[in-house]
Amino acid sequence: MSRCWKVALIVCVSILIGGRAFAYSCGDPSSGHCYGVASWQEQPQYFGAYSDIQIGNLSSTSGGFVNDEIWLIDDTTPACVGNPFTMCWVESGYIADQGSNQVYFWADSRPMNTSTFNLHLLGSTDAVGTNDHFMMIKDARGGPGIFQVWIYNDSLSTLYNGTSTSNTMNGDRILIGQELAGMSGASAGNVNFTRNIWAVQVLGPEYIFWYNRQIHNGGVTSANPPFASWTIDASSPPPPEGGQFTTHCCA
Repeated sequence: MSRCWKVALIVCVSILIGGRAFAYSCGDPSSGHCYGVASWQEQPQYFGAYSDIQIGNLSSTSGGFVNDEIWLIDDTTPACVGNPFTMCWVESGYIADQGSNQVYFWADSRPMNTSTFNLHLLGSTDAVGTNDHFMMIKDARGGPGIFQVWIYNDSLSTLYNGTSTSNTMNGDRILIGQELAGMSGASAGNVNFTRNIWAVQVLGPEYIFWYNRQIHNGGVTSANPPFASWTIDASSPPPPEGGQFTTHCCA
């Protein structure tokens, strides 16, 4: 059954095992990253995605980054497959990047060969332990190719809205979890993803996020690091809706 929800206003530095140090191999900031994610590709189209992501303590000190986030992806539409990344997406979360303090961000990859990828670094995150809300949805109110992104907390003292334009993708996959880039220097405590839901239709004039909860665990990738697993199955009766997925890095 569909539900409705009113849109808010709006490889580690060193892992010591037996006295030996092991480094991870997760590419560079541009490519070759490692993931600890859950993914769903069960619907003909996901019109939007949402997750409550706990704010963790992320750090990256040696030329890479670590983040926790949610992605809505199109890797089948010809225009998306034909862009430099062979897919389109909208993503949002928070990131610790190359020695900087962790901040919120959102980004998109659009079905074009110039200005394809656009990264938007925002303000500092809420306190560690806060559960923030990350939402993205295709917006049909102003014409084709528009996605809205919201990041906010319960009091709306944190509130960001971004708009992805010229983005005619049709989301066919959702990911939640952690992304790691670089060779060493990252750390991240446990981070929980709850209320994992997806939009069953576009955003219209009624301004409502009509949704279903995830009811399967989907596919899980855990590159170790990042480490990722279901700590409450998505099939479990709510609360929380859509289970609880947990990530950490790097030891």
